[in-house]
Amino acid sequence: MKKKFLSAVALALAAACALSFGGCKKQKEALAPSGGIGNQAYLYGMCYNIFERNNSTTFDMEREVRLMANLGVTSVRLWMHVDDMLSSPDTVNEKNADMTHALIAELQKYGMQIIGMSHTSFHTGSMRSGKPARDISEGSYYIEWLNDYYLSWKTMAAEFPEVEYWEIDNEMNNADFMCSISGEKIYSQEQMAEIATDMLYYGSRGVLESNPDAVTVMGGLTEPYGLGSGQNKSFLQKLYDNIASGEFGYFYGIESAAEASSDPDDYFLAACWHPYIGSSDFNRENFVKFNNEIYQVILDNEKKHKKVFFTEMGFNDTTFGEEKSARFIEEMFAAIEEEMPYVEAVNYFKLYNVAATTWTGTVSRFGLFYDPDTSRLDYSPDDVTKVNTPGAPKEKAFAFQRAAGGSGSLELMKAEV
Repeated sequence: MKKKFLSAVALALAAACALSFGGCKKQKEALAPSGGIGNQAYLYGMCYNIFERNNSTTFDMEREVRLMANLGVTSVRLWMHVDDMLSSPDTVNEKNADMTHALIAELQKYGMQIIGMSHTSFHTGSMRSGKPARDISEGSYYIEWLNDYYLSWKTMAAEFPEVEYWEIDNEMNNADFMCSISGEKIYSQEQMAEIATDMLYYGSRGVLESNPDAVTVMGGLTEPYGLGSGQNKSFLQKLYDNIASGEFGYFYGIESAAEASSDPDDYFLAACWHPYIGSSDFNRENFVKFNNEIYQVILDNEKKHKKVFFTEMGFNDTTFGEEKSARFIEEMFAAIEEEMPYVEAVNYFKLYNVAATTWTGTVSRFGLFYDPDTSRLDYSPDDVTKVNTPGAPKEKAFAFQRAAGGSGSLELMKAEV
C-alpha cells in the first residue's frame, strides 16, 4: 500500500489578523471568510439521529426536515455509525445507506450543511464505542483493528460523496466513548490521546483517499464536569505533541516510521469540541474566555487559523429549567456570532427529548421539542405526574428560531390531543 499524505487540502490563513485574540477581536471581518475560519452562515446547527426515529409510528422524514428548516437550521450533524452504514469494513448496508441518502437529499434541499459522525467501529468486543488497547507490535490485534478502521472510513466516504464533513469519533477524551472494547474505563488521558491520534490519522487517510474534497473533523472533545476545567486544552495539546513526535502518522507494519506525518492536517482539517457548561448558569464572559483558551492551543501549535465546530452543545431542562435554557440558547449564539469567528457551526443537542432512553440521567431532556413518539411518556422534570404533549415545541425551540432567524410553524410534529 503506497503512502498518500493528506495535506492536499490546506486551510487558508487569515492574513489580516495576528495569531492572538488581541488582534482577532479588532479585525472580525478578516476572520469571516471560509477556508480556515468559520463560515457562520452555517452557525445554527442541529444534532439528528434517524435511528432514534425511523421505527416510530410518528416518523415523517419530510416533515421533520421541514421542522428543522422552520427553526432556521443550516447545519446538521448526523449519527452515521459505521456499523449501521456498513455490514463489514468494505461492504455497504444498502438498506440503512439508502435511508440515509434520502435523508441527506432532503436536508440539502434546504441548503443544510452535513456533518457525518461515527463513534463505533468493527471489533470483537461487546461495547460498540469501545477501542482496543494500543499495541503497535507486529501482528497485534490493535493494528488489525486500525486497518479495518481506515477501510471503514474509506468505504463510508466513497458511499456518501455528498457528505463534505466527517467527524471521526466522538468525545475522544471521555471514558464513556474511549473505553475498552468490553466497556471498561481503564485508559488514562495519555492512553486515550495515543489511541485518538492513531484513529484520527487512519480515519482521515481513509476519508480523503475516497474523497479528496472532504473535510475531516476531530471527534469533538469534552469536559465532563463543564467547560473551564482545562481538560480540552490539555488533551488537545497531547494530540499535537503526539503528532509532532514522529511516532504516529503512518501505517504500522506496512510503512516505516521514516514516513510518519507530523502535519496536523493529516489528522484533522477542522477542530471540534463540545462546550457544555455543567451545572452553572451561562456566563458569556467565561464562555468566550474558556473557548478562546482552547482555540489558542491550535494557534500556538499550527501557527495558523483553523475552523472549529461545536458538534454538540445544549442545555437540559432538568438542570436549568425550560425558561433558563431558552435564554441561554440566545445568549450563547450571540456570544459566538459576535466574539468567536473561528466557530463555523454549533450543532444543538438535540431536536427532541427521548423519553424512553436507556441512557439514564438528564440527557433525554435536552430537546427543543418533547418526544414526538406517542408510545412513550415524556414526563415533566418538575412534575412527574404531568406528561407533555408529544412533539410540542418548548420555549427554547422558539428561542432557537429567534436566534437563527427562522420562520414557520414549530408544531409540525405536535400530536393531536
